[in-house]
Order: sequence, then C-alpha cells, then structure tokens
Amino acid sequence: MVSVGLTFNKDHFLHDPLLNGFPSPENPLRLVRIYDYLHDNKLINGNSCQLLDSDPAELSDILRVHSSEYVQDIKQSAETEKKYIGNDVYLCNSSFKVLLQALGCVVHAGDMVASGKYDHSFALIRPPGHHASVDSFSGFCIFNNSAILAKYLQEEYDMKRIAIINIDAHASDGTHSIFSDDPSVLCISVHQDPLTSYPSKGFIQEIGFRPALGYNINMEMPPGCGNSEYSIFFDEVVEKVLKQFDPQLVILECGFDAYYKESLSKLNLTVNGYYHIIFKLAKQWNVVSLLEGGYHEDLAVLVEVILSGMQGDQSVVDDVDQIELLASRCANTRKDFNDNLSKLKFILSTYWQLDSLDIING
Repeated sequence: MVSVGLTFNKDHFLHDPLLNGFPSPENPLRLVRIYDYLHDNKLINGNSCQLLDSDPAELSDILRVHSSEYVQDIKQSAETEKKYIGNDVYLCNSSFKVLLQALGCVVHAGDMVASGKYDHSFALIRPPGHHASVDSFSGFCIFNNSAILAKYLQEEYDMKRIAIINIDAHASDGTHSIFSDDPSVLCISVHQDPLTSYPSKGFIQEIGFRPALGYNINMEMPPGCGNSEYSIFFDEVVEKVLKQFDPQLVILECGFDAYYKESLSKLNLTVNGYYHIIFKLAKQWNVVSLLEGGYHEDLAVLVEVILSGMQGDQSVVDDVDQIELLASRCANTRKDFNDNLSKLKFILSTYWQLDSLDIING
C-alpha cells in the first residue's frame, strides 16, 4: 500500500489580509476549505494517508536560501506598522510566526519521504513561495518553500539530484533564479504564456546559466491549454528529462490556478488533468507536494485528486464536458502550443535526449 504523509499549517489564519483592512485572494479561506473537506470526507488519518504535526522551522533553514538582511527585514516589517510591503504581498503581526510554521511543515514533509517512512507527502501551507527569490518577495510569496526544502534535503540527507516541478499557472521565477546555475537541482516550470500572465518571466529561452545550462526548463502554455496539452508536455519533455536526470526526490510546486475555474489565469486543466500529472510522477518517483497558488472554490477537491494520484487510486471522476471546454477556446490554441513545444525541444536537444514528436493539430 502506498503511504502519504500530510502536514498542515495550523496557524495560517494569523496571516490574513483582512487584519490589515483589505482583501486578497491569498487568504485563510483557502486552507479552511481544504482542511474541512478532508476532515468531513474522512480522507485523513486512514490506513494510507496520515496528518502529522510539525514543529516550526529554524532560522537556519531559511538562511540556506535567503539573505540574513532580507529575513530580518521581513521580520521587522511584520512587527511594525508596515503591513502592505508591495508586489501583492502583505504582512500581519503574526506573519513571521506563520511563515516559520509553514516552513516547518515543508521540512517535515521532506523528512517523511527522505527518511523512507512515507512514499509521498503533501504540505498544506500558505502563503505560497515560488515567486520569492534570495532577497525579494512577489506575488503573495515571501519565502521560497521549495528552494528551502531542496537546500535542507541536500544538507541533511546528502541528496545530489533533486527535481522541482512547477505546475502553478504562473512561472516559478523565484525558484529558477535561486538554482539558475546549480546543476544539482533540475527546475521545470509549465505555466501560462508570460506575455499574457504575471510575472512576465519564464520564457522558453530562459534555460539557466553555466554550469547548469538546460537545467532550468520553462514551457509557455498559450491561454486555453488544458488536459491534452499538459499530457503531451509531460510525456514528451518532463518524463524524458527526469529519467535522464534521475532525481532522488521530486518536489512539486502544486499550484491549482491552472484550473478551468480560476479567475486569475486562462488555462483549462480539469480534475483528470491534475490526476494524470501526479499519477505519472508518483508512479516513478517519490514526490513531496507543496501547496502553491489557486484561489477558486474547488481547491479541496483538487487536493483530494492529488492524494488519489499519489496512491494510484484511479477512481477519480471528472464531470467536465471536454467537448464543450475545447469548443470554447481559441482555434489557434493547439497550433500555438505545438509551436512552443517544438521551439523548446529544439533548444533542449543540446542538453537532453528528446525523441521527435508527431504533433496533430487540434
């Protein structure tokens, strides 16, 4: 039986934009809905899925990635009257405490898998982290959760090869900047075309720097892309590169804003799309999933989908009419996707062995 460990950011509600008098889509309701759904549907603390408590992270965990000046500035800003610090990022008096606990959940989720106690894990945390770089915040992100976990696993478990895969609708620009010249961490981000979406980074030609050229991979998904395009990309690029890189562990930046109901993006993944992504990964590698973006009412359903995919449960039901969804998108969506995929594969062919792909326009 496949085992999955869960960690949960219990004090997350203390990081709340309404405490500062303004709304934000990144708010406590995101995790409240997820926890209540998992609890009410008896999806946790069963034979295969366990929710475990986590201690807060240490400052040393954060300082493996972020500069001491930056960390101190965040801590001081949270303790003073400076509550909206820019780039869609806010702080509350207890935000630093919440951040430490969230990172404690991240580290614990990594421990579960790296130690062999669990096959996979999922850290249900907020705020997200993939836009945060060494000394800057952006897009709701303050500290980079996946980068901190990767550095922790390298130091504590002597891991030589870690892959970080971002499926958030927005490019993993912070994570890629941190590992842009580090060949021990393979970073793959599949996201909406940066010309049409925040943060206007993550273009196909951004492939990292020596000695890690080809280890930063960005796939631009034209607006309207959904299950079929994601499946092609994972089959033709992600799986092939991962098999050659041979990661000891995969960190999934699990954003749910590529979902067809998400108002902050224009992508069309459905339940089946998310299921097949995680199923393909978890079938071949140990996966630590970290909650990133996603601001719609179906977050909890998609968390259940990820847990089902990790466990290999193929009873997931998708009630979306795919014909209607495909009919609603631009006629050039598949052509634009094919063009992008061909461009990416050509660029990557210098660094990875990728077979040719017979592309069918649709």
